[in-house]
Amino acid sequence: MRKYILKRLLSMIPAVFVVSVVIFLIIHLTPGDPAAVMLGDQADPEAIAALREALGLNDPLPVQYLRWLGGVLQGDLGQSLYSDESMISMLLSHLGPTLSLTVFALAISLIAAVPLGILAARKRGALADNAISVFSMIGISMPSFLLGLLLMLVFAVTLRWLPAAGYKTLAEDGMAEHLRYLVMPSIALGFMEAGLILRMTRSSMLEVLGSDYIRMAKAKGEKSLAITCKHAFKNALIPIVTTVGQTFMGLLSGATVVESIFNIPGIGKMTITAVQQRDYEVVQAVVLFVSMINIVVCLVIDLIYAAIDPRVRLSA
Repeated sequence: MRKYILKRLLSMIPAVFVVSVVIFLIIHLTPGDPAAVMLGDQADPEAIAALREALGLNDPLPVQYLRWLGGVLQGDLGQSLYSDESMISMLLSHLGPTLSLTVFALAISLIAAVPLGILAARKRGALADNAISVFSMIGISMPSFLLGLLLMLVFAVTLRWLPAAGYKTLAEDGMAEHLRYLVMPSIALGFMEAGLILRMTRSSMLEVLGSDYIRMAKAKGEKSLAITCKHAFKNALIPIVTTVGQTFMGLLSGATVVESIFNIPGIGKMTITAVQQRDYEVVQAVVLFVSMINIVVCLVIDLIYAAIDPRVRLSA
């Protein structure tokens, strides 16, 4: 098992390097001059050139990349071109709302999707299966921004049950108020992913329920619920775990739109502002941070595979 973990950790090194190169090139080859944006439309070309020189933007791209990479390897993700605030402090100050939104949306997706997927597999072809399939198709087809606006119209504007926008911290305002502000954005963010998890759960459970050992368990007289929970679900977990890992990253990336709609001060909203201002340092740091989370999530999924499937442990 240790050998398996070490191999997976070593395989992350070239992945991180490639990701850093791609991020840097995409950001710096995108049209737009941060110096011109910072000084405004009426700025003199000489002032823009002087600011570019001060920011190091006139250096060749390989020099800029090596300077940035050297800082990253030392734990320095750079500073915002506008506020001179370190990226570490900016990420930490905006990470809480994004993580709360993502985790709550994932919890809603799992609570809704996994039981419904199991039920649909057990009732294959029945009315319940058809109704759940329609629900999953609606979830997959409904964009998060549209669902967010609909929820806002119904529950905030018409019924006045929930706040239309904003964010309350858990530490300062308590759990109840924290969740009141997260309910609508979490549903809007997690509804599409719930549809994906539901379909994968149903498909994986159907494959397992058709296996010979399941038929043998039925022939021995075991109860249907015991067969589903004790035998089928555990063996159907691997594709479900894969989907959940992909869902987490989808939620983390998709939080950008939802945070903008509901005015949540998370990493997504910070990134949109940085893109509009051509703040290279912020965008680079955020994309690298999210990419690193993606790599870590993939590692965690592999470790879960090893815990679930003994064949993975044996091959390690």
